[in-house]
Amino acid sequence: MTKEMWLWLLSGVIGGTSVSALFKYLSTRRFQSISMEERLRAEMFEQIDSLKNELATLKAELDQWRDKYLNLHKEYTKLKSDFDKLTKDK
Repeated sequence: MTKEMWLWLLSGVIGGTSVSALFKYLSTRRFQSISMEERLRAEMFEQIDSLKNELATLKAELDQWRDKYLNLHKEYTKLKSDFDKLTKDK
C-alpha cells in the first residue's frame, strides 16, 4: 500500500469518526432540549394547578365574607326599621 492509500484510509476513519461523534452530539442535544421543554411544561402545569387551588380557596373565602356581610346587612336593616318604628311612635 502506498502513502496515498494510507492517507485516504486514515482520513476516512477520522472523517467517519468525527461525523459519527457529531451526529451523536446533535441527537443528545435535541433530546436534552425536548426534556427541557417537557420540564418547563410540567412546571407550568404545576403552577397552573396551584393557582387554580388558590383561586378556589379565595372564592370560598369570598363566599364566607359575602354571607357574613349579607347577615349583617339584614340585621342592620331590621334594627333600623325597629328604630324608625320607635322614633315614629314617640
